[in-house]
Amino acid sequence: MTILELLDNRISPLGCEFISRSLHPMAKPTIQILKLDHNNFGPQGMINLSEGLAINPILRILSLQYCGIDALAAEAVFQILIYTRSALEDFQLTGNYLGNEGVIKVLQGTSVAKTLKKIYLADN
Repeated sequence: MTILELLDNRISPLGCEFISRSLHPMAKPTIQILKLDHNNFGPQGMINLSEGLAINPILRILSLQYCGIDALAAEAVFQILIYTRSALEDFQLTGNYLGNEGVIKVLQGTSVAKTLKKIYLADN
């Protein structure tokens, strides 16, 4: 499986933890595209997701639009972006609550990201 789309499925922070485990390198992930749009898992869900995504060398596209992610989770997003072996090219964070502080932290991560080509931060 290379694409996983779970749009508007009421995924909770606990669900994010399970997804994270499946994306951890020890699980030998094959997913290259992950879309979790419109799941209001909030900052704790983002922190849980980052545990696997921050060391994932396979994922190319990550879409977390309208997921309730706020400035508290900006560090988790930053960790995903700065991973040196990351293949992430496209990151969609539209419609969250990062605010100025969170967006600044995310942009600091983009300055280090080696493969990132697009990031969407509208409506934050």
